[in-house]
Amino acid sequence: MTDAMRLEDAPMPPQFTHLKDFTSSELMGLVDAAIALKKAPPSCKPLAGKSVAFCFMNPSLRTQVSFEVGTVQLGGHAVVLNLGADTWKMESEEGAVMDGAAAEHLKEAVPVLTRYCQAVALRSFPSGKTWEEDRKEPYLTAFKKYSTAPVINMESATGHPCQALADLMTIKERMDPRGKNFLLTWAPHVKSLPMAVPSSAAEIAAAGGMNVTIARPAGFDLDDEVMARVRASCQASGATLRVTDDVQGAFEGQHVVYAKSWGSIVDYNEPLPAAPEFRQAWIVTADKMRRTKDAVFMHCLPVRRNLIVRDEVLDGPWSVVIDQAENRLHTAKAVLLKLMTGDLPR
Repeated sequence: MTDAMRLEDAPMPPQFTHLKDFTSSELMGLVDAAIALKKAPPSCKPLAGKSVAFCFMNPSLRTQVSFEVGTVQLGGHAVVLNLGADTWKMESEEGAVMDGAAAEHLKEAVPVLTRYCQAVALRSFPSGKTWEEDRKEPYLTAFKKYSTAPVINMESATGHPCQALADLMTIKERMDPRGKNFLLTWAPHVKSLPMAVPSSAAEIAAAGGMNVTIARPAGFDLDDEVMARVRASCQASGATLRVTDDVQGAFEGQHVVYAKSWGSIVDYNEPLPAAPEFRQAWIVTADKMRRTKDAVFMHCLPVRRNLIVRDEVLDGPWSVVIDQAENRLHTAKAVLLKLMTGDLPR
């Protein structure tokens, strides 16, 4: 039997690539499992004898370390690869004439990895050329198509589901998210950034039953499909969704403030406004945090101090960014266990 026949005939392996593939209760189940793992790590080694290939096409600190350490803590072996540096450059396009820099096609590379490893994970940022092309996520799509093992999305053009789990876990450790107010606020940056983190942050807050407010400048709306899912989740739980460019008023009454910069779909990959007065209007300050209901401040990290958020906020009583980063480890373990064993702690 050929590899092609095996791929075609084999059942689809489990995946954790997009939040939209899971119900709110399933996502909350992963969060609850991560909380349990944080309190009491497994006494056994459920991933003993198993390996996971973590493939990076972009820089990483928390994602790489949390998954690598989490795999080891569960008894497994982590194989970390920087695609194109540790490996040949990879091609994803079907039918491509490979006369350029790429020496290997994912059509061969992914099946080979899944002969060695029992799960694969990919981090692949958007190219920044057009949103129409980037939202197709060619590399992640190829991994899902050619893999015979579970696939994990460690951040793609449209989402960062692993970060989102840690975000909801961090919130749930402090409050019942249902009915609480969540503000996703746009923030200044030196360059146009992907929409993966803010999209997933909004989706997971809505999945958790929170009232979602998105404060952004005109022209910086998230993707329509993302907003449709956020709206549907809010309606299903009886929560509200509000989109505004009133950054000062948006902080009023919030329980969670999540700051993140992202680029504009309208002016895709164009430089962000750099006028001092514009940046001052959108930076997160102590005065804005005092408008909230003693909200916690969240950011996925890395964060540019005194551009996105003032030191007084990051170093003050509002900030939970280090706890949020730590929780990447526990949610990573929950995802690995779910995909590779089908079992989660209670």
